[in-house]
Order: sequence, then structure tokens, then C-alpha cells
Amino acid sequence: MSQAIKRLQSVFNETESMGPVDNSYRSWVACRPFTGDSSTETFVRHTSLSLLCRLIAYRYLEAKPSNRNLWEVISGDYFAAQGLGNFLGEDFFSWPFFRLSMGIGDDAPSMEIAKSMMGALEPINPDRPDLAVLAALYRMFDEVDSGPAASYEFTEFDDNPYASCVAPYCGDGIALASAVRSSLDARIADGQIPPDALLDLTGQFLGMTADPLAATVASMAFLFALGEEVMEPHAPLLIPVYMAHGAHPPMEQLSTDGSVSYVIESAGGVALPEEVAGDPLYLDWLFGRLPNYQRGTALRLRAQPHDVALQEVLNAWYNYLTSPKARTPIPEPLSPRAADVMVEAGRSLITQYVSGSGPGPLYLVRNAPAPLFASRRSFDFMLWPPGLAESFDLRQACADRYLAEERIINA
Repeated sequence: MSQAIKRLQSVFNETESMGPVDNSYRSWVACRPFTGDSSTETFVRHTSLSLLCRLIAYRYLEAKPSNRNLWEVISGDYFAAQGLGNFLGEDFFSWPFFRLSMGIGDDAPSMEIAKSMMGALEPINPDRPDLAVLAALYRMFDEVDSGPAASYEFTEFDDNPYASCVAPYCGDGIALASAVRSSLDARIADGQIPPDALLDLTGQFLGMTADPLAATVASMAFLFALGEEVMEPHAPLLIPVYMAHGAHPPMEQLSTDGSVSYVIESAGGVALPEEVAGDPLYLDWLFGRLPNYQRGTALRLRAQPHDVALQEVLNAWYNYLTSPKARTPIPEPLSPRAADVMVEAGRSLITQYVSGSGPGPLYLVRNAPAPLFASRRSFDFMLWPPGLAESFDLRQACADRYLAEERIINA
């Protein structure tokens, strides 16, 4: 890791003034806690741990890991192919690996770093991930003093393994993952078969954190909590951990026809129709395919004027949105009005991408609506971090938003 950080720092120094790299860094800074170190050195350290998390997850899931698949692992395409939606896709930490696609350099040095890290992981047993080690790595690589790593045991799910639970400030996700594992064990003991248990769990739990690195680590913790069961054949799952501020849903916007949209200010004011912003399946499935349209536009711009290239891609995007999608989690097409709003969202996200934003705005759009759809579920329990114990108003606001009745676990 020490060598990887030095080499990534060199890559960053070479390209930090270029749009996609600079914008990724600035987006990360905007999401950092006020007490956190926002130096470029910390950004590079966080990038290295994010890369490590992806590689560990790959070795955990893949019987025969290969360097040939590293690009798919880093982009998140590998995990999507394994039926794990919303898991470690492109984000603020992807900057070393889109230099070629953005026309600002070669990805080969960064891929060599990833290959070296994969080689260093070979002696480690991938079958027994340790949440305590994951938590310790997070604390070592972050500059925020979040206290020592803790272990958790939950009895709330012994009698009712089907109780739902939200963690609006889940941090590193270790407490949330421990609750997930307790529920999964209790479900299986109750006679539920693992594939059904996995599918139910991803709708039973939901975690949010406003810190980008914590979101990566918490997603990993959730995956590890699913255990060996996730390696068996299963229906597509969402890993329900989102980089979002638990107390601040997107701003509601009412149009003249009475329809509702939600505005993601942090992503350049992108507006989403209610039927997409309020449904994590639509959010993941539709926007999980937008990178193909972003990259397609970037390729077209080498031979076509900007307006022509953009309009041709948007026409294809509209046709996709309004067509039936059999054998997918979202078989019904969007309504014409919702598709129109989504076309404008696509226009903004594609334009930002080809202008040098990198994947940051799209990552924000895929995560920021979490407080909206979480508030519609009426969870049974809420995990609340002891570090925010004195924030009574914040805790009460979250309890009012997410709980059917106030039942809070300090963890």
C-alpha cells in the first residue's frame, strides 16, 4: 500500500490540473467532513484504499481472479455482472483509470499499480474477510478521529429476523453489517433459503453516509455480511449503502402540470422525475447504463460536431427509456413526461462528462436520492452512532423521517 500510494501520487501530480482529475478532487473535498483533512495527499490515500476495496471484493467473489478483468472490477462492471447493483461503481476515486477515455493520458501506469496490489493480495485468504480489519484500515487511511473500531452484537433480530433497520449516518458500516449478519443468521435458522434471504435483506436494511471513503468501506462491510451465501446463484441484488446525507433529501420541484421532480444540486442541478428518484431499482438500472452513453458521446465527438453527437446519443437514450425492458427489474417503460425529464438529466450529465467532470456528477445522482426513498419505508429500527449522541435535533429529525415508531439503537 505504501508503494501504491507513492505511485498514485506521482500519477496525480502529472494530471492534477486536468479537468476530470481536478473535478474529482474538488467533488471529494465538497463531501468531506468539515473536520477532515482535504489535502491532495489524503485524496490519494483514499483513492488507494478505494482501489484496495475493489480488489479485495473481486478476490472474495471470484474463484479464479485474473488481471484481465481489472478494468471491469475498477469500473464496477464486474460486480454488476455478478448481480450486485449499486456496488463500487465509478466515483470520485476512479480518476487514475479514465485518463485514456477522456483523452488526457494513458491508463497503463495506473493499471500496473492495480496489478501490483493484486499480486500483494495473493497470500491473503479471501474467504474469511474480517470486518475489524476493514474498520482499522478505514481509520488508518482517514484523517477524521472517529475513535477505535468497535464490535457489535445485536439481539434485536433473534426473535424477529425480518425487522427493518436504517442507518442514516452509518460511517464505516461495521455496525450496519453486524446487524445484517445477525438478521441473515436468524432468517436461515428460521428456515428461509439463502437466495430468498439475500433478496429480502437488501430491502430490509439501508445505510447512508456523506463521506465518500466511508461509503466505499460500508459497501464492502455489507457485502462481507452476506457471507458465502452471496457466492451462490441469486437474483440481482442492490447493495443498499449510499453516499448521501441522511437528514437532507433532494429538493422537491413542482412543475406547472403538477408533476414532481427532485433536484440534485451537488450534481449541477440535475432534476429527476419522482418515479426514478423514489425507486432505487429505477435509479440503479437506468443510471447504471448512462456511462455507455457518456463514453459514446466522447467517441462521437472525434468525428462529429458537439450538437450532432449529443443529440444522436440522447435520441438513443430516450428510446431506451421509453421501451419495455423484459426480464429486468424494471420491465415497464417510463411515462413520456418522466422520459423527457430523464433526457434533460442525461443531457446535463453527458455534457458535464465530455466537458471534463469525470464520473462525479453521475455518482452523486445515483446516491443523493437515498433519503427520499428511505423515508417512504417506515423502518422498525434506526442505528445511531454514539459520536452524534449529542445531536438530539438531528437524531429526532431522522427518527421522524424514517421510523414507524421511535426505536433507536446507539451503535
